[in-house]
Amino acid sequence: MSSAREIELAARYAAAASARAAVFLRARHVPDALRQLGLVRPQDRLIVCADDFAEAFAERFPRESLFFVDQPSPQAFQKAMGAYDAGDAGMSPNIAQQRGRRASATAAARPTDPAADPAAHGSRTFWLVNSIGCFGLRVPDLRALAAAAREAGAFLIVDNTVPSCFGCEPLKLGAHFSFEALDRLGAGALPDKLVVAGAPFSHASRKRPADPLADAAYRLLGACAEQLHAAGCADGLTDAEADLIAQGLDTLPERMQRHMDHARALAEYLRCHPSVARVHYPGLPQHPDHAQAANVLLHGGGPAVDFELARGAAGRFLSVCRAAHRQAPAGGPLTRISAPKGDEAQYLRLFAGVDDPLDIVDSLDQALRLFCNPPEP
Repeated sequence: MSSAREIELAARYAAAASARAAVFLRARHVPDALRQLGLVRPQDRLIVCADDFAEAFAERFPRESLFFVDQPSPQAFQKAMGAYDAGDAGMSPNIAQQRGRRASATAAARPTDPAADPAAHGSRTFWLVNSIGCFGLRVPDLRALAAAAREAGAFLIVDNTVPSCFGCEPLKLGAHFSFEALDRLGAGALPDKLVVAGAPFSHASRKRPADPLADAAYRLLGACAEQLHAAGCADGLTDAEADLIAQGLDTLPERMQRHMDHARALAEYLRCHPSVARVHYPGLPQHPDHAQAANVLLHGGGPAVDFELARGAAGRFLSVCRAAHRQAPAGGPLTRISAPKGDEAQYLRLFAGVDDPLDIVDSLDQALRLFCNPPEP
């Protein structure tokens, strides 16, 4: 069973995330947490829009249960539902090697009562998106997705890791589950990787009836957590981890606001640099999801900036960038830059820290100058 301290911290996190309940999991990232929790069973189907984490999902879920879409839109998920029912192949050309196919028409049958007992047999459907995610840092219209998921009898899961519960509240927007890796909440100081999962209130009102899927999600999360503890597979929080989470909850708003403000400043700088071909940041008017990001995200456009070099390889750029900090802990105080498509690609992802953005701009400027105009041998 969870300790009293862990239960208290779960309640504090739930209050911050507008969740009815929250559960801590020891997991590398959200795909790992989903697998460990057992929320998605082998007979269920999982439709995912997360091309930057496709490999992690493909490694942890059977290919007959997994289906990828390449746009975080209701239309893409609805089309995937139809393809599933028809036994068709996966849809995303960018991740064709991980395409899923249903094993049989029986396994693909749509559940008749998705809000039934969590232990009931039969196939359930889950849709998964990131509040900010995919290459290009897409921001889905979570309200529209949640409405479409309810109509389709599917549970909507949102990976809220990038903005954290400070920057987005998916459960308030209609999501049925919210998962968040605690890198940012723990300020990069947690000794082990942790993820927290939350389930919603039903949000019944005069204008909006109760969502039976929300109640089912709450029961599912509780049942899965109980099974995990009963099997002895759930390690509780250590005292050190509990202290760091408590401190993180106290300081998260101030820290995350600085992360987001610094990301906006760095995105504006990169947008104007001639050696940068494209910048992807939801806070910029040029971003395709800028308008809806204002209705989904809180306090800014998030802490991440994706950008593409006009020429050359990302790995070589990082080797001359003093502020890259590739090995710095995720969510920590230092700005961190990586090459999510590999060192030979031109694609880079920057997570703004709380360090001085002017110093980061100076480092980026020097690296871009040196990268574009390397010294003569």
